[in-house]
Amino acid sequence: MEKTAVTCVSWVPRGKCKAVPVVDEEKDAEELEMMTGEVTGGASSSSSRPTATATARAVAGDGLEEFHMDKYDDSDEEGGMQLFQVLQADGQMAQDKDPYITGDPETDSEGEEQFEIGPKDQVFIAASCEDEVCQLEMYVYDEDEASMYVHHDIMLSAYPLCIEWLGSTAAQTEGSFAVMGLIDHTIQIWDLDRVNPLMPAQVLGGSAAALKKKKGKKNKKPKADAAGATAHDGAVLCISGSVFNRSVLTSGSADHTVKVWDICENACVHTYTHHEDKVQCSKWHPTEQAVMLTAAFDRRLALLDVRQPNAVAKVELPAEAECALWSRHKPFECIASADNGGVACFDVRKIAAKAPINEQIMWRLQAHDNIACTSVQDAPAPNLLVTTGLDGEAKVWNMEMGEPALVFTKNLQAGPLFACHAAAEEKALMCFGGNCPVIWDLSGEKILADTFNLGDAEEMAA
Repeated sequence: MEKTAVTCVSWVPRGKCKAVPVVDEEKDAEELEMMTGEVTGGASSSSSRPTATATARAVAGDGLEEFHMDKYDDSDEEGGMQLFQVLQADGQMAQDKDPYITGDPETDSEGEEQFEIGPKDQVFIAASCEDEVCQLEMYVYDEDEASMYVHHDIMLSAYPLCIEWLGSTAAQTEGSFAVMGLIDHTIQIWDLDRVNPLMPAQVLGGSAAALKKKKGKKNKKPKADAAGATAHDGAVLCISGSVFNRSVLTSGSADHTVKVWDICENACVHTYTHHEDKVQCSKWHPTEQAVMLTAAFDRRLALLDVRQPNAVAKVELPAEAECALWSRHKPFECIASADNGGVACFDVRKIAAKAPINEQIMWRLQAHDNIACTSVQDAPAPNLLVTTGLDGEAKVWNMEMGEPALVFTKNLQAGPLFACHAAAEEKALMCFGGNCPVIWDLSGEKILADTFNLGDAEEMAA
């Protein structure tokens, strides 16, 4: 797949998707009419589209120059209309009956059985961009066959930058949804239980139509918002849902801000402005409901307690932030990677107490040589850490002795790696985003199975 980049991936909790996603013809028709009305009423001109020059490095890094993100604004109006013209044409074709198809379309078939998602199937979602086409794809992974396939996909209107699974929206208390941050400043929520929806189920901060009309705010840094504030004024680079309340979401943006959202109210309840550059990472704590961390291109990692909005504790990073997360096994530790290939682990208690920097840092390592370490993930299996880089390599580290020791390196043959996510229900099942999505079951490597007690592993061929 030439010029393809899978920019973000996320596992869907097992059993949360409908066995057979629905085709809602009535809703499809409504969305097609709304979209057609928006297009015929006047498309966004090139001046109203977001400038990618200021966010090209955050979006593309060193491995996506071929996508020419710095020339995002140079496309003409006709090119910007192309996506909606295709959607309009495809939507009309989908409503027309094919004269060459005979028989009862409601009859069960082998194809329908293959379309069904089994209760033991692993599902993940991946957002990608190929040439000028961006899409969200839902994959089913068969562990027994060690194979995966695209179950269905959704066409997107802008370049996707981050993704996470959600179980509810303002309109639906239960379901399966993908919440995405995009380069056009929007946070869109898509229904994964619908086949070929034309519009998102929800857009945080306003409607898609309203956001298209926003102009003249590309370089303006917003002040703190009151409830009901609109979307970011820059590309949305990171999102994170709270494990305590799935209606609460945090997002970070190229506009230098971090926002906390109430999905049910479709409102921003607070905006943080403690960073001085693009916010690359934002994560809620897994056990402390009010605590989150953020990391940005200003080479700072910050700790926040939403009960004390003005109290922010910061620590310096070795370079511009790429990824940051809370340790799932040691809740008082957080780990961050940087664009120089370095990774560091911090004791958040020492950061909050403003202890000397040498006491704040638990360990540090040069995970990838002079190239961005785009992702760091700790697996459900204890002491197992995975890092990825723009060098195309995934590295597995053993943290049993405190400071990580390299155990295994694998080139996934997928070009530069932009994303990695560990499956919550498996000890060491990882999905990656590069030139294509990749699944790697670490238990298939004997040395990893033995080191981390991942179960039986077949002997690798010589």
